[in-house]
Amino acid sequence: MKKKKLIFMIIMLFVVAPNATFCFPGVSAAQATAMKVKIGQKAPDFTLKTLDGEEVTLSDYFGKKVVMLEFWATWCNICVAEIPSLVKSYDKFKDQGFEILAITLQSGDDAEIAKMVEELGINYPVLIDERLKVATKIYGLAGPIPLKVIIGADGIVKYSHVGDYPPGEDEVPFVVEDLILEIPK
Repeated sequence: MKKKKLIFMIIMLFVVAPNATFCFPGVSAAQATAMKVKIGQKAPDFTLKTLDGEEVTLSDYFGKKVVMLEFWATWCNICVAEIPSLVKSYDKFKDQGFEILAITLQSGDDAEIAKMVEELGINYPVLIDERLKVATKIYGLAGPIPLKVIIGADGIVKYSHVGDYPPGEDEVPFVVEDLILEIPK
């Protein structure tokens, strides 16, 4: 009887709360992002190239802007589905000191990524992490994507979120609004 009850409870977890993040005892929600860099730590610096070959260095934004790193891939349906929301947030806050750096976990060629950028109207820098150096070696990404990492103008990781949001919800604008107020004038 106990086995049937346990199976029923597990099924209900996936039916009732399919978008919830579940953690094992002793694992915090921040650790559930499966990334070695944690909230409150200095964001590790990196330099990657855009599709146009321009080099972008994270630390160039420190002291000037709030930056959101968006780890994504063209083959990730959730990643692609949330891009219109990211474009909307970027348009709303870009003139106030907000930057999105989309770090593409490349599985195809640059032409495939460029086509998607054009089709989806992505108007923020798209960086190519072709050897996954930034994702796996520097940030220690070892879990699902999309992964959003928001870094304050002070260079400290302030927020992270893995996966999508329930329909009608998005924490990013609220986090960004608060952090923009902390940008040195």
